[in-house]
Amino acid sequence: MLLIYKARHYEGNLHGGMTIGVAYADHYEGLYRVLSDEPVFPPELFHIEDPFIWQTNEGYNLIAKDMEGHLCGEKYGGIYAESPDGLKWSLHGQPQGYSRTVRWDDGTVQTLGNLERPFLLFQNGKPTHLFAAVSDGSDGFKDASDTWNMVVPLKQ
Repeated sequence: MLLIYKARHYEGNLHGGMTIGVAYADHYEGLYRVLSDEPVFPPELFHIEDPFIWQTNEGYNLIAKDMEGHLCGEKYGGIYAESPDGLKWSLHGQPQGYSRTVRWDDGTVQTLGNLERPFLLFQNGKPTHLFAAVSDGSDGFKDASDTWNMVVPLKQ
């Protein structure tokens, strides 16, 4: 069982020092052991949160919220990364895993204030839907007037 977790050193800075670590257990009930004292992603390069990981034939894939947009090109958009072993990760050749900009059924396009805590539904081994917590507004939850959970069907 591979576990990816978020850790943070507060030390007076509520928004700094966030890292992603990895631990392993032979069974989901534990005991888990940390596989490396180093963060999975270097915190000076990767400011991400809300990772969602799944296993593939080649190793593992991950989507996560890009807090500044330096990795995927969109603030609060999603990165897409790959790993052969869960320890060594690299951005996918097309690093944007999802966008906060959505097209509604009526054809209108809206950039949401947030799209976070991504979760994929898999059917027959393929992702079919993206689930996320979202908000309207333009600056995350700071100016949101409404929040909800959303399901986005993925192109097949």
